[in-house]
Amino acid sequence: MSATTHETALVREFFDATMATPDGFWSSFDTYFDEATVWENVGVAMTVGPKEAAAFARAFPIQFHNMRIEDLVLSGVGNRVYAERLDHFCTSEGTIILTVRVLGVLEIEDGKIMRWRDYFDTAGFAAAVGKQAN
Repeated sequence: MSATTHETALVREFFDATMATPDGFWSSFDTYFDEATVWENVGVAMTVGPKEAAAFARAFPIQFHNMRIEDLVLSGVGNRVYAERLDHFCTSEGTIILTVRVLGVLEIEDGKIMRWRDYFDTAGFAAAVGKQAN
């Protein structure tokens, strides 16, 4: 059984919202998350709710203005959507500062993202962030 068109469309809409406006990444948490939504960056941090998610993202060790999410594969089963993607951290002009390859699992309930787990090479991310800081 594959994920319904609704769940996949909601995740695509969420990713598109992150880059729809310069503030899209930050406002997308309020729109697509519930107060109980768990966003886990496996091996790094876990947040609950849109406010914690935004605070965590704003505290990233690199300064970026917005994020552009490029989905490579979006598919799933039931209410679970799997998203292989490239996360592009960008300046206010849209210039890419850093790109991270990620596999995310998003679970949808009642039209909201209730759980979002991201898996990525944390060592590679730390090395890339270190280069950006220099």
